Amino acid sequence: MSNILKELKSEITRLARKEIKGELATPRKSIVAQRGLIADLRRQVNALQKELNALKKAVPAPEKTILAKEPQGRFWITGQGVKALRKRLGLTQAGLAKLAEVSSQAVVNWEGKKGKINLLRKATGGRLQELKSMGKREVAEILAREPKAKAKRKAKKG
Repeated sequence: MSNILKELKSEITRLARKEIKGELATPRKSIVAQRGLIADLRRQVNALQKELNALKKAVPAPEKTILAKEPQGRFWITGQGVKALRKRLGLTQAGLAKLAEVSSQAVVNWEGKKGKINLLRKATGGRLQELKSMGKREVAEILAREPKAKAKRKAKKG
């Protein structure tokens, strides 16, 4: 009797496993496909990260200078505003021209104009806007670094 019970139990177990195996075939296929997709996505992410790192190395690090960028939002300034900015920063007209990357004559013309100044280049407006947000110390630091860079350039040429 116990022999028949063992055989019956083993046959029930075998049939149950076969039934479960059949039921799990469909989900297994989708799981395998999903794992393949995940592996592909990981490879793509790794490739993109390598490309990003290479691009970061290729782009030079920005220095702390006044960058030529477009003004944030609407920006305009008057002749009196240019003069007030220059005096607040303790600059000469030539010093302001150097920082704004324009000629000294442009600063003279700006200060002499009544009303709003029409800036031809957007980058100049961006530099002036950035100068407006700076203090005397920051401007002095920038101006102090520039002659050193020019002296180094002259030494390399000579």
